[in-house]
Amino acid sequence: KILFGSLAVAGLLSFAQAEFDPYGHLGLYGETNTSDNKKDYAGLSASVGFNLYGGGFSFGLGGWAAIPIYENTKKNADNIYKDMFVLSEAYFAYDSKPFGITLGRYDTNKMGYEWFSGHNEGGSLRFGIGNFMNIWALYSYEQAFQFQRVNRETASQINALWNYERHTNKSHLAAAGIDLFFGDVFTISPYAYFLTRQFVAPGVTLDLLLGKKNDLYSQTQFKYTFIDGVSGSLVSSGQLFLIDQEFGYDWFKIGGGYYKTTGGGLGSLTSYGDSSRFYGSMVGVASTVGTGFHNKVGYFTGKQSTWYAFMGARHNVFKFDLLYANGGYKELSALLSFVLFNHLEFGAGYIDLANTQGNKRNYVTGFVKAIW
Repeated sequence: KILFGSLAVAGLLSFAQAEFDPYGHLGLYGETNTSDNKKDYAGLSASVGFNLYGGGFSFGLGGWAAIPIYENTKKNADNIYKDMFVLSEAYFAYDSKPFGITLGRYDTNKMGYEWFSGHNEGGSLRFGIGNFMNIWALYSYEQAFQFQRVNRETASQINALWNYERHTNKSHLAAAGIDLFFGDVFTISPYAYFLTRQFVAPGVTLDLLLGKKNDLYSQTQFKYTFIDGVSGSLVSSGQLFLIDQEFGYDWFKIGGGYYKTTGGGLGSLTSYGDSSRFYGSMVGVASTVGTGFHNKVGYFTGKQSTWYAFMGARHNVFKFDLLYANGGYKELSALLSFVLFNHLEFGAGYIDLANTQGNKRNYVTGFVKAIW
């Protein structure tokens, strides 16, 4: 009580000279399946909110609204734009070099979680020890916006809207891990994810970075995750082995990778988020109350052996992603977007998921979004 009371008093004193940071967007998104257009749709979305920063403390409040404006089949968009309004952010946070905590409803997409994305209702904790160790933890009571995936921002991330929902069978999700830094070159990151009454999923990421990200560099990552269902759950045990190689110079990148899954794969984990490069999770999305995020992503499922190659760019005025994957999972995706005057973003993409649903998932997407 004394600790949190002190934090609250310090926060109030800091907010007396706080920085006010408003944000928002107004966007239009459309999606068509060129092989089967029964589920084509388009929607209009908007968001508005603000953050207050002062003395390491921050407070944020924000909301999203969305409505479907076109659907080829009646009520097709009911589980895509399922809610007209969502209180997306309502959080309190403190962040300093050694310690950080966030509580409430907040965006996790820049927090670097391996198997969690979108918005969380719960808490995040981080504690640093010198320059060589970072300890973190995550608790999630409810989750929203799982369709927003890290590494795939070229798709604009405004293609759906639903409210915060409990996890599968009203379970609680928790995760924790340690990042061990060996200078700016090598990082070892063991972690574990838990979903009560469902599964436990330990893993590790090894990251080797040669050079600087704003110059010429090489980044090699090896990822391993094991998942096993707890007694009484329907989750099958499975493993993921993945190696990813990226070469880049400033805003341009190129590379490839390979992954192999065993057993039932990691399909149960991808429902909550993943940090892969694939766009198969960005189309055909829907939400079902009580069971969370639903789209047949295809990748990381049981007994797959898949290689992929990619090319991309993150320039001030445009973003570009091109990816080809073959093997147990197949994908050809090309997405391009532009940013004008720092406030208008628009783009389009093509995503061909050749091995899913009898090759009837070949999507063309487009969006325009005003941002502030």
